[in-house]
Amino acid sequence: MADRRPAARMQLVEVEDAPTAAALPRPPDDLPRHDAAVTQGPPRPRARLLRRWWPVAAVVVLVVVVSGVVSAARDRAFVARIAAVPGLVRPLDAAPEPLWETRGSTLPGTILAADGALVVLEGGDRAWTVTSHDPTSGERRWAVDVAPVSRAGFEATAAVCPPLRGDVGELVVCLVRHPRVLYSDEASIQEMPRIMVVPVSAQDGERLGEWQVRGELVAFDRVEDDLVIGTLDAEGRMTVQRRDARTGDVVWSVVTSVVMNDPVISVAATMRVLPPLVVLDGGATIVLDVDDGSTLMTGPRFGGLQVAALGDRFATWAPVGGGRVHDADGTALFEVAGLPAQLSADDGSEAGTIIVDEGSQVSGVDAASGAPRWRTPSSLDPRLLVSGRLVMSGADRYGVLDATDGSTVWDVDTGDVLAWDPVSDGTLVIGPGTSPDGSPELWGLGLEDGVRYWAVPLPEGVRRVDAVGGHLVVRTESDLIVYG
Repeated sequence: MADRRPAARMQLVEVEDAPTAAALPRPPDDLPRHDAAVTQGPPRPRARLLRRWWPVAAVVVLVVVVSGVVSAARDRAFVARIAAVPGLVRPLDAAPEPLWETRGSTLPGTILAADGALVVLEGGDRAWTVTSHDPTSGERRWAVDVAPVSRAGFEATAAVCPPLRGDVGELVVCLVRHPRVLYSDEASIQEMPRIMVVPVSAQDGERLGEWQVRGELVAFDRVEDDLVIGTLDAEGRMTVQRRDARTGDVVWSVVTSVVMNDPVISVAATMRVLPPLVVLDGGATIVLDVDDGSTLMTGPRFGGLQVAALGDRFATWAPVGGGRVHDADGTALFEVAGLPAQLSADDGSEAGTIIVDEGSQVSGVDAASGAPRWRTPSSLDPRLLVSGRLVMSGADRYGVLDATDGSTVWDVDTGDVLAWDPVSDGTLVIGPGTSPDGSPELWGLGLEDGVRYWAVPLPEGVRRVDAVGGHLVVRTESDLIVYG
């Protein structure tokens, strides 16, 4: 695509040289010489013209130079701002091309950004291996085995390295489920599953120790340099702990007073970490503060309460009672017609507006009062928000709404069901497309106008395209390809 930056256009101007001292008229040689200074006549018209206009030329050159410097600084500031937003691709200068590839998976927790590198978890023939790659060249910085693969007669070993929305920093944390024996005595079969936590330095791959999680695991997720882990006891109550990922030390611990898991009545316990919340579901819906484990609110069993994070606040919706936005301590602030959209990226350009997904329509409400600002019928789902533009997608279409008034800026029919959701680099919507012969493509469409600036061929079988640490990552069932 063409460069975003407007090029400064300069016109060549012919400027005649100022007359030199040798070119000025000199007195005849036979005139008497005096000590007094000789007064020259007025300069010629061309010299006067030059002296009159050279400051203008200098100002024009200065303006062009300053404009170029300001434009470059603005460009650098824009790139830095977009690159700092989790879920956005670092702005592209041209159509992307494959930089490198490796074996990979579409499963969660198999690729993350750490210490400026891309870290990939892969299950090989002998071990689960974590490898750090240079994001541009793919060069291996380090690799470490975190667990052996399963042996015959055992359940399958599984490993995962949970990411954060942005770069995880200097610590990679992997969890390994050690298998139970399939064919053994009764005591071995009834042995509780064992989860090993392996912290690894993102700088050099050094293993920083390990610790265990015992019990029937419900779910886990990473919060900063800690893990939030939910397990069940024999009665079906859930224990939720926030633990230091390096040492296993408990930061806080909560045991539910109600039974969260009861197979007899088909109640299954779940746990989701939605910073600043931890949401437990099953025998009841319980909302915890992720910082200290305090209970913010509790919903009744079978109440259908849904919860969404909203910056430092959160929102709820239920079939009976509708939707509400709550303060950080759980206090209800105002009503909303649905749940706030859970966007993959939000640069904060419309911080005063809450985007609400109402099912058959999308609305924007005032973040302070809940007063409606706009409402737009749409069958598409909100995906991300950048530069005041709301990217939407669904079925075989995607497009952009103006997040200030809800008006449609553009949309496009790709001709096929979308295999993955579009992403953005702040100036383009990077989404799925189809070539005239039906092959999959990666399209770059202008965020503001929907113009297709480029189309790049993709391999068959693409399952996901993600922005990981600002890098564009294409994923098939067995391969991971970085574009740039």
